[in-house]
Amino acid sequence: MAAEFLAANIDRNRNVKKSRISGYVRDIQSDNWVVTGEALKFDVQGRLIDGQNRCHAIVSAGRGAWVLVVRGISEEALVVLDSGSARNTGDMLIITGLAEKADAKDVGAIARLHVAWKAGDVKHAASHIGGSAQLTKTEMAEAVMSIPNIEFAARHARLMYRYLRLPVSALGVAFLEFSALDVDDTVEFFNRIRDGIQNGPGDPFLTLSRRVSNDLQGGASRRILPGQALFYLFRTWNAFRNDETLIKLQIGSPQAGFTPVPTPR
Repeated sequence: MAAEFLAANIDRNRNVKKSRISGYVRDIQSDNWVVTGEALKFDVQGRLIDGQNRCHAIVSAGRGAWVLVVRGISEEALVVLDSGSARNTGDMLIITGLAEKADAKDVGAIARLHVAWKAGDVKHAASHIGGSAQLTKTEMAEAVMSIPNIEFAARHARLMYRYLRLPVSALGVAFLEFSALDVDDTVEFFNRIRDGIQNGPGDPFLTLSRRVSNDLQGGASRRILPGQALFYLFRTWNAFRNDETLIKLQIGSPQAGFTPVPTPR
């Protein structure tokens, strides 16, 4: 039926969204597909005017999925279709009680990066989290429920951002990873960042601070990506734990290759 619906797709429909289709496929194949009340819509001429991504996902998944179907939508409805305010991932976390309003955005970002890191998708300092790495709302809910202390990590990361301008998502993931290894060292690590405790050239915290400052000197247009931030934090952590001198944090280049993100030890 989904294939038949696509054959009746309106000519001027929007471009398909491959990342969204991939997410829908995962939900269907993992039995996480939920009937939300959002319908496939056909106009008075029987043409599909809304729902092509869902139809493509059902075809790709090779499995059926329950959806509502509404027929007889007027031509004029195309003008206002999808003009309402869609609920984003943060809205979902608030509505379901998985995160407080003040924490929802950061909880979602931390969960997304944490899942990507655990899945091996943050391989090097230039890794970018986007596209197919985006989680469906069902996957996001499962991720948030599976990560202990993620709300506390979000609040801690937001506080640490005042002292080290790295993405809150990376600061939160670092807190979660480091805490799983050694709570006392985690406290000392972030306290040294907060208090600016640096012991001269070669001190990992001085090197980290200088590298972040240099990266951001280009102005508002400069942005440190989460993968790059994880590299800085994990490399500094390992140097701190091993009493190692750290002179540089080099991310590499497209020509020479980007530096792998180390596993925290």
